Amino acid sequence: MCEVCAIFGAGEHWSDFGRERDERFPFEDIMHYRTERARRLALLTRILSPNGIRVEDWDGEACEVIGASGRSRIAPTLGDVWRLAEDLSGRSVDPLSDAFLSEGAGHA
Repeated sequence: MCEVCAIFGAGEHWSDFGRERDERFPFEDIMHYRTERARRLALLTRILSPNGIRVEDWDGEACEVIGASGRSRIAPTLGDVWRLAEDLSGRSVDPLSDAFLSEGAGHA
């Protein structure tokens, strides 16, 4: 299956529900969503950069997880980012681990 078909029906992740919704002003809603999404992707890259990983937007629906070698994979949800970061970096990624966070702080 191609990557495009793989994300159809993936739906929103729970972290997307913090966005504002106002049917009267859909443009503002869209802009708020895009700004918040860009902020979250930048934060993911900051967290994963010590492992040589960066995370970019993929068509406003998914994340492109990119390794140091340039290989990339599509993560339909936030939960998929961690597994793909491990696959691409060859390192364990547990964003809630004190060891992971202190290692990242030492490399930033």
